[in-house]
Amino acid sequence: MELKKTPLIISVVGKGGVGKTIVTTLIAKAISTLYKFKLLLIDADPTHPHLSKMVDLVPERSLEKIRAEVIEKSIAKGADTQTIAENIDFEVYSAIKENKEFSLLSIGQPEGPGCFCPSNLLLRRVIESISTDFDIVLIDCEAGLEQINRMVIQSVDIVLIISDISLRSIETANSIRKSAQKYSNYKKIGVIINRVKDDISIILNKLKGYDLPLLALVPEDELITKFDSEGRALISIPKEAVSFKKLTEYLDKLLEI
Repeated sequence: MELKKTPLIISVVGKGGVGKTIVTTLIAKAISTLYKFKLLLIDADPTHPHLSKMVDLVPERSLEKIRAEVIEKSIAKGADTQTIAENIDFEVYSAIKENKEFSLLSIGQPEGPGCFCPSNLLLRRVIESISTDFDIVLIDCEAGLEQINRMVIQSVDIVLIISDISLRSIETANSIRKSAQKYSNYKKIGVIINRVKDDISIILNKLKGYDLPLLALVPEDELITKFDSEGRALISIPKEAVSFKKLTEYLDKLLEI
């Protein structure tokens, strides 16, 4: 397929525990398997940065570490705000880890106490500046509404809301959609239901009641559970895995705007 827009910036959001990072990994594997797009993954969850391990690509330095180092050095030298910003941009590029399939940047965790506000603000700047070097930017966001409400994903094109088959996660998906309408300029938004099994008609009806577009259904997959229990990188899951095969059927639809 051809992308109608590059860079295509996609954020993956959802309630904690619904398999957001798992779906992000499957999408990354599908894109890198089926197409030759230049893909950047951003591990934007500061509390549970699992994407790096799931795709088996762990950067030596995180965005948070860069922010702390550059500011400390710049202040020591008496640098102005513009100089600090330029130094951060240079360091961010050098912190991106690459393999043959994709690149990855991690927001990381603050080394000391305090909120993630500075790193989130820097992440928004990074998304807007660095994305032009890639065809697709896939962002695994922090669970919940924080990064949406702080306009971290203001410039995204597609918002993929991950839900499981619980009513609570559908309700959270609706809350996320409402926040995204206020604080981002997305072109498309929709729900991917993960761990699908048995009859989910109640969930689908709830989704329709909220007028939330359904983009994909990803079946429950014992292989994912096996990989997780063994601590294996999910990116190496076989192409025959039911979850991966099903998601690839939806991939073109997910990338459309």
